[in-house]
Amino acid sequence: MQKLQLTIPAQDRTGPAMRIKPRDVREWLENLPYLDLQRAASIASQQLRIMNRQPMTITARVETLGDFLRAYQRLGDSLPSTANSNEGIRALLKRLCQDICFGYKIIVNDLVNQKAGFIEMRQLPQALLGAIYTLGLQLAHYYSHYQRAPRALWSECLALFRFAVENDRIGYRGELPGVGNLQLDECFRLTALLRQTDPYRLPTGMVAALDRYFRHHMALSSIVPDPEEDAVHPGYPLFETWHPRETPHEQILVLQVEELVAQISDDIEKLAQYRQAQAVGLPSDIPASTLLHTFRQLHALWEAKPDRKNDREETHARIELVNGLDAAYCMINKGQAFDPALFLNSGDHEVIEIGEHAAPEVGSNPTAPAFHCTSLNRGDGGVAVSYRGDQRPHPKVGQLIALHRPSAGTQSGWVLAACRWLVEIDSGNGFELGLQYLSRDPQPVVIRLPDETGLGGDYQPAVCAVQKRGSERILTVIARNEQLQEGVEFTLHGRRGPNTARCTELLESEPGYERFIYTLDD
Repeated sequence: MQKLQLTIPAQDRTGPAMRIKPRDVREWLENLPYLDLQRAASIASQQLRIMNRQPMTITARVETLGDFLRAYQRLGDSLPSTANSNEGIRALLKRLCQDICFGYKIIVNDLVNQKAGFIEMRQLPQALLGAIYTLGLQLAHYYSHYQRAPRALWSECLALFRFAVENDRIGYRGELPGVGNLQLDECFRLTALLRQTDPYRLPTGMVAALDRYFRHHMALSSIVPDPEEDAVHPGYPLFETWHPRETPHEQILVLQVEELVAQISDDIEKLAQYRQAQAVGLPSDIPASTLLHTFRQLHALWEAKPDRKNDREETHARIELVNGLDAAYCMINKGQAFDPALFLNSGDHEVIEIGEHAAPEVGSNPTAPAFHCTSLNRGDGGVAVSYRGDQRPHPKVGQLIALHRPSAGTQSGWVLAACRWLVEIDSGNGFELGLQYLSRDPQPVVIRLPDETGLGGDYQPAVCAVQKRGSERILTVIARNEQLQEGVEFTLHGRRGPNTARCTELLESEPGYERFIYTLDD
């Protein structure tokens, strides 16, 4: 049996051995202060960390870890619905999950790398299942919080699964306390699928949504040693890193998603028609528009993963940026925030003064405080930037961004971009994000859509730009979500006064904005 290299805590053999009885541990866990989730998670994690360093029999450790896993699930199920109050508790739960994972890896290490009896070896499949499951939980936590996952998590998860394949254990199905009946292959495949979604480019909340979706359609994906050469979709080889320097000696495992891609295509049509997450078997509280965007993004990624056409150039320039359409409008409008009071009197001539006043000091405007960032690299189509500090709220994937270089002078123009990927610093005091340029010469405008009666509705800030599609010159407008639609007429207020315009084509729909082609009536 091959050896496995796993990260596990060192055993403490300096003091007297502790007598750990699973029954006593179970009673102790049942009496945790579950009404104080933060304290309960902290106490459980501290105790398990001590126990992981103590020698125990294999059977006792498996039983004890099951009780801790049950407590972990209970704590997770008790989290309050308010997201802002959960961050500290989630960090403690992630640590508790890590400690449970260490325990399962200790068992695997003892059984595989040391001599073990026949009876003890019967615990190996359960330990493999527990280790792969808890490694997957940790990766999902990092993905959903846009935090860079330690490389060892995926590396060990793949190594454990490869070991299970080579020792004919992938079909094992067992009961994990507090979780349910799980199959080892499905546990690993779910993690591999989430990793392959390019999770740092997903909108907020979509890692959890895709997790549920993939669980619902586990039969539509598979992992095979050798893919079919004539398959429509060749699948994704699973390596420890995204760009392996050399072909590994081990057998290559391939994640097959051809049938899942077809299912996603069908569900895109259902979501576009019914505009409800329930139409594809997901809970109704998942935003249908964001889910539809995510499905389209994932379908495009898995159908034909694009290659970057231009190399990135490493840079370290100062960049200032603001996030969100309202803040971007303010910066592009030379520091003037959108003021709907300008349009309260419908009898007045509808004109908005754009950029009449001098630009204020960037950062002094409370409407749109700027993040002071450093560029990491740039290309013709975008730039990657890094921020260190405690300013909030952070940008989100799919959000509109306005950025400029302050060193270029006070009159340097603001460029409009979209946040395509985001990685948050684990400590919470910074982020890195990738931006794709949308327009280098954006113009602030105000739009007014007809209301239900056909008369004028509310005024809203928007951004226009003249762009090219091939050799064609097109007019584009960026507005808030679910306001404009193809074929809808609206009034556009710009520097030259109001004009009647009509949306002709939806170019892009992101969680933070929508971009349309429009035409002006003669």
